[in-house]
Amino acid sequence: MLNVLIAVEKPLWRKGFQAIFQDNENVRLWYAGAIAACSRRSTAVNYDVIVLCSNSSEKRPALRSLSMLKKRYEVSSFMLMAQDLEVFSIIEFCRAGVFAFVDEHATNDQIVTAVSAASRNDLYISSSIMDRLASSNASFLDDILRNTEATVSDVNKLSERELEALKLVARGMSNRAIAKELFISEKTVKNHLYSAYKKLGVRDRTQAAMAVVKGLLSWGNGPFGPT
Repeated sequence: MLNVLIAVEKPLWRKGFQAIFQDNENVRLWYAGAIAACSRRSTAVNYDVIVLCSNSSEKRPALRSLSMLKKRYEVSSFMLMAQDLEVFSIIEFCRAGVFAFVDEHATNDQIVTAVSAASRNDLYISSSIMDRLASSNASFLDDILRNTEATVSDVNKLSERELEALKLVARGMSNRAIAKELFISEKTVKNHLYSAYKKLGVRDRTQAAMAVVKGLLSWGNGPFGPT
């Protein structure tokens, strides 16, 4: 079971989480009310994911709080719900250790996928945010994706099946879910991903996902994550 701490002040968003996960027996929600309140909670519970909320005016305090929380909850992964967040701020939150990003336009499925991806330390950015990224200039894309040196030509080296698997990784899906989607075994998924990592020159799923995003945006193939 995933223990998810919701550090979100907006009552509407808190109720939204309750509605989304109320019938999910694999997720248990905890509530802190605000980022600052997390520091006063007991560390007896090992939270798999901590969901934070921020907007453009709160970015600096949120980054400082995130740094503190990472020290207090060393095994937790972080997800950010962003309202009116400047797209350039995503870079800083990525560097600070946030794995999943959604905004106020995210669907229920996107929020579920974001929590799941964050729990595995996989990168996830909702399609509504990626729409803004895709419309940004190339230098910005270079900044947010510079954690990988893979180029569009590297992505072109992938086989059709490898690219299919990596697109699903980029959507925050687990190996089991990818196997089900592609009607192949988990072992075959792992083989495809291992081969793709070598071709892209990356070490893990997050770097591979960013490489695919870089390629897909260059090809104009739409947003990253479920639509």
